[in-house]
Amino acid sequence: MVNFINYSLTIFRYYKTFNYATSSVIAKLTENMNFGSIRSCDVLIIGGGSSGLRAAIEAHDAGADVLIISKNRKGDPHTVLARGGINAALGTMDPEDNWMIHAADTLREGEFIADYERVEVLCKNAPDAVNELVNWGARFHREKDGRLTQRFFGAHTYRRTVFYEDWTGQEIIRVLMDQVSQRRIEIVDDVYITSLLKSGDVSEKGEAPDEIKGAFGIDLKKEEIVRFECKSLVLAAGGYTRVYAVSSSRIFENHGEGVALAYEAGADLVDMEMVQFHPTGMVWPQEAVGTLATEAIRGEGGILLNSKGERYMKNYYPERMELGPRDIVARATFNEISAGRGTKHGGVWLDVTHLSKEKILDRLPTMYEQFKNIDGIDISKEKMEVAPTAHYSMGGVVVDIKCSTKIRGLFAVGEVISQIHGANRLGGNSLLDTVVFGKIAGGEAARLAKEVGEIKKTEPSLLEPNVNNEKEFDDGIFIVKEPLTFRNEIQELMKQNVGIIREETKLQNGLKSILELKKEFYSKDNILKEFKIDDENVVISWEVKSSLVVCEAIIRSALMRQESRGAHYRSDFPKLDDEKWKVNIYCRNEGTEMVLFSDIVKEIKGPLVDLLNAHVKAEHHREFE
Repeated sequence: MVNFINYSLTIFRYYKTFNYATSSVIAKLTENMNFGSIRSCDVLIIGGGSSGLRAAIEAHDAGADVLIISKNRKGDPHTVLARGGINAALGTMDPEDNWMIHAADTLREGEFIADYERVEVLCKNAPDAVNELVNWGARFHREKDGRLTQRFFGAHTYRRTVFYEDWTGQEIIRVLMDQVSQRRIEIVDDVYITSLLKSGDVSEKGEAPDEIKGAFGIDLKKEEIVRFECKSLVLAAGGYTRVYAVSSSRIFENHGEGVALAYEAGADLVDMEMVQFHPTGMVWPQEAVGTLATEAIRGEGGILLNSKGERYMKNYYPERMELGPRDIVARATFNEISAGRGTKHGGVWLDVTHLSKEKILDRLPTMYEQFKNIDGIDISKEKMEVAPTAHYSMGGVVVDIKCSTKIRGLFAVGEVISQIHGANRLGGNSLLDTVVFGKIAGGEAARLAKEVGEIKKTEPSLLEPNVNNEKEFDDGIFIVKEPLTFRNEIQELMKQNVGIIREETKLQNGLKSILELKKEFYSKDNILKEFKIDDENVVISWEVKSSLVVCEAIIRSALMRQESRGAHYRSDFPKLDDEKWKVNIYCRNEGTEMVLFSDIVKEIKGPLVDLLNAHVKAEHHREFE
C-alpha cells in the first residue's frame, strides 16, 4: 500500500504558503542580495519529473555533462501523481492492436489538430519505451502467465495501458531516479528558475541574439541568487493547470512557469486554449477538492451515477459510456451537476461497489486508501463523490519533432510543450510522451552541446538581473503585495469565465480582468528597495507572474477559436468547424504585446491515411441543454 506522503505534503505546503502570505510590500532585488557562484555544465535540465529525468539519462549516455534543476524535492515531481498507466500497443491482451491504431486513436481524440508526425513518433516508440522501463526494473502488473497486463482507458480501441497498481507515475520515477543515481547525474532541488539567459543578455555584441546560455533563479535552501551556464538547455518544467483553483495538481506546481520562461525568452506558444478537465476529482473534504480519482477506476469497471441513481453516460455517449473521451465525460458530468442532479457536495457518484474487494485492493490500492483516509469511506462498500478537475494542458511551447524551439540551444519536453495531444489527450499518453520525447530531447541537447564547444566565461555582473528602477517592467527578482490574493483572484476568474463551458461574454470579462490584474501586479507605486530572499512570497509572486502570461494566452486563444473542439467547448459555437478552424492557434511575444495568429494543421500523410479513412470518424461533440 502507498502511504499519503504526497497528500500530506500538499496540505503542509498549502498551509505553509497561507501562513507566509502576510507580506504587505512590493519589493525588488537590489545589489546587496546574496549571489551564489556560477555553475556550468553541457546540458542543463530544468525539471525533475519523468521527462527531465529521461532527457538527463539520454544526454549523459551521449557523453554530456548534465545537471538537473528541480523546483520540487528529489523524487517528488508532479509525475508521481500520474496514477492510471502508460500506453503502448504491445498486444499482450488484444493481439489486434498495433502502433497505427494507437496513433489513430490519439489523433481522433485530439480532434485532428495534433501534429501527425509527432503522434507517429510517440506511438511507434511506445513499445520500446515501456520495455526499456521493464528492463530497468519497472514492476508493471502481469498476468499469471507472465504477460504484461493492459487495461482499458477512455477512447482506446483496445486495451493498451500498462500499469503498476494505481500509482504508475511513482513507479516510473523510482526507476528513472535509480538510473540517474547509477550514472551519478547531479540533481539540485529546491531551485526556482526565474529567467532563461540568452547570448544577448550575457555576452558581448556581435554574438547571435537568440542563443540560450543558461538560467537564473533562486536557491531556496541556501537563500541565494543562483546562475547556471550551459551549452544547451532542456525545459521540462510542467504545465499550467494550477491557474484553476480546482486542479489535480498540487498547490505548489504547474502554474505555467515553464511556458512563461520560454515565451519571455522568445519562443512561441500554441493551442493554449486546450485545457483538459478530468471527469473525476474529489469534491470533499474541502482541502482535498480536485485531488484525482484516477481513470483506472473507470478502466476497471467503475460507473458514474447522478443523485437520482441514474447511469447518465448512457444519455451522452452510449457507445462507451464511462470510457468515452475525457472531454465528453467531463462535460456530461458538469451538465448533470448544473442541472440539479448533483450530490450534496456538488459532484456525482463514482461507484465500484459491484467489484470484489480483492480486485479493488489489487488494481486500485491507492484509491482505496485515499478515500478511506481522506473522505472516511470504504469504496468497496460506498460510492465516491467526484466532479471535473483541471488536469492537463495540451497547449504549450512550440517545438519541432526533435523537441527544439526556434531559439538555438533551447529544447522543451513534457507537459510544457504542445501539438502531441491536440485538442484532447488520450488517457495514458502523458507518461508515454515524457519518456519517448524525453529521450529525443536529451539526445538532441547533447548533440548540440558537442557542436558548441567550450563555454565562453562571462563576468558575474552580466549574469545578475537588471535592477534599474526606471524600467516599467523590471527584469530582476521581486515580491508583490499579498501574492496569494493575486493567485486566488486569477483562479476564481478562470473558474468563472474560462471553465469547461465557455462563451464570448465571459471570455471577454476574463480577459479584461486578467489585464487589470496584470497592470496592478506590475504597479511600481509600492516598490521597496530590498527584501529577504527566504520570504516564500518570492516564489508565490513568480508563480503569479507566470500565471498572468498563461491565462492571457488561454483566454485570447479561446476567444479566437470560434468553434467547439475537444476540451475547448464554446456554448455560442457548439459545433466543430473543420472548414474554418482545423488550425493551430499561436501566441507570440512582440515587445509588451501578445500577438495571435493561426496556421493550418499539417496534412496527414503515409500509412495512417488509409487507416483513418477506413474508420468512421468518432463524433466527439454533443450539445448539452
